[in-house]
Amino acid sequence: MIVDVNGCGAANKGAELMLVAIQQHYQNVNGRVKLAVERWFGSYEQRAAYGLYHKLSATKFGRSALAIRLMPSSFRRAYGLVAESDIDAVLDASGFAFGDQHGSKPCERMAENMRRWKRQGKPVVLLPQAFGPFSSPRIQDSFRQVVALADLVFARDPESLEHVQTLSPGNDRVKLAPDFTCLVAARAPAQPLPAGRLAVLVPNHRMVEKTDAETAGQYVKFMTDCIGAVSQCGLEPLLLIHDTGADRPLAEQIAGESGRAVSIIEEPDPCVLKGILGRAHLVISSRFHALVSALSQAVPCLATGWSHKYQALLADYGCPECVVSVDVPVDEFACSIRKWTEEPSRTEIVVRLSAAAERQRRLTEAMWLDVDRMIGFAMVQVSVP
Repeated sequence: MIVDVNGCGAANKGAELMLVAIQQHYQNVNGRVKLAVERWFGSYEQRAAYGLYHKLSATKFGRSALAIRLMPSSFRRAYGLVAESDIDAVLDASGFAFGDQHGSKPCERMAENMRRWKRQGKPVVLLPQAFGPFSSPRIQDSFRQVVALADLVFARDPESLEHVQTLSPGNDRVKLAPDFTCLVAARAPAQPLPAGRLAVLVPNHRMVEKTDAETAGQYVKFMTDCIGAVSQCGLEPLLLIHDTGADRPLAEQIAGESGRAVSIIEEPDPCVLKGILGRAHLVISSRFHALVSALSQAVPCLATGWSHKYQALLADYGCPECVVSVDVPVDEFACSIRKWTEEPSRTEIVVRLSAAAERQRRLTEAMWLDVDRMIGFAMVQVSVP
């Protein structure tokens, strides 16, 4: 079986982590499931490292495209290529692409793809992701088509679920399930981390691009204040890059304006990023999947974000109070840091996070059972010697 994984990419490590989660899930299946991605997932080397097929565009024309499509399927696969006709099922792992904040194009493009996939008889599942809001009639119309054609749609928080159900009331194929990267196994970093108790700070350029002018203007100062506050609490600040695009310049600006010697780590392997976050004493993050990686390992977090998905995630892990605003007074923020780094309150939050993380794992495993049934695949567990 060949499964097309739609919406992932290697530049954003959270998006890459979703690909890893899908691959790790199907590694329990004796190699009977192979994954395919579009060319914009990343470089040839990045696709090859995961053993991914390169899915040829269904809409490209020209002599080269025609020649490739005329090749026998076995010949294409020998070179890591698959045509859309080779695909058996589609899993969409866009994370957060459908809603007002992203405009109409993602919804319209997905609706067009869905119509073509369903004509071909492919099962299509939208894996857990954030949705909405959908206030534009153009976005509403196109996403309503997506939901109508999908075999399963998983919203990963109650607000997203409500947005989808408003467009498709009474649809029993629309369900709630958590972010599925919680099951990804972390990998220890090869290089030693700075000594001491680490406070890992994960910036996000969308806090500047996707927020109002006041929030965007305060964000860098907020992050530099965080560096000062964790230092005063005896923690070693560390900036971690979770997106290899615009987050690096932002991290450098934050480090420069902090007035301190702050290490910046950029790691290509998302599983190692999860390993680094798992070793932190405290994580302060504006990146959603960095938060999932930390919370799923019971690491206390403070979050600031640009959409409803952050509040929903921290609520899933039983600590909604850990979402903070960039305009919070420094003294108040320092109190929050001390609360999650000093006893007995630290042990209390770790116990709470551990219990919540186990619940999220069970819900995610149940989600995968639904997905496998829908795409016509019965899991065969690999026996481990």
